[in-house]
Amino acid sequence: MTLSFSNIDFAYPGQATPILRNFSLTAETGDIIALQGASGSGKTTLFRLLLGFEKPTNGTITLDGKELVNEELFQFRNRTAWLPQDLDLGEGSLEEVFFYLFDFKNNKHKKPSKEKAYEIFEFLGLKDTQWNTGFRSLSTGQRQRIGIALCYFLDKEVLLLDEPTSALDEASKEKVKELLFDKNKIILSASHDPWWTTRCNKIVKINSPVV
Repeated sequence: MTLSFSNIDFAYPGQATPILRNFSLTAETGDIIALQGASGSGKTTLFRLLLGFEKPTNGTITLDGKELVNEELFQFRNRTAWLPQDLDLGEGSLEEVFFYLFDFKNNKHKKPSKEKAYEIFEFLGLKDTQWNTGFRSLSTGQRQRIGIALCYFLDKEVLLLDEPTSALDEASKEKVKELLFDKNKIILSASHDPWWTTRCNKIVKINSPVV
């Protein structure tokens, strides 16, 4: 699998200066890439462009040479998991929120048992977390671990991770590496955590354009 950003320009409506200008990146299966840049430099924007939530002003985004538009974009989304920095999956208990994603057609066959899911929760340091706990009452770090567990079980070919270790201790970070690092995936992350970036095989700097 080859994922490419080619000469991407992008500005939000009303923004005088583009947040991205002439940005290019190629990622291959097996790549673990860390995007680095100041706050507002466009790291999260790249994820939104990749998923089609925003459209580039200029340039193209392709997967194996095919532009990610229409049906190609739809299929790509089914092959991708996105973990935001502060995961918010809405109201409901942990059980309701966690298993909701496995109700979708493309995910049904990956639905774990409650016992298997809880094994991974315990592995990630969530031993005392109860299924009936309100999801939004969990701490940022707890929700981040739940998101890591979801990425593990969904087992998508592309992972988009926004500061995936920002709220974790070093022992937990090692467990995240054990669960998610996979030579059969593309992992595209935004991270300032030296622990994480030293374990990536590519570092891509994003610099805000100069007016």
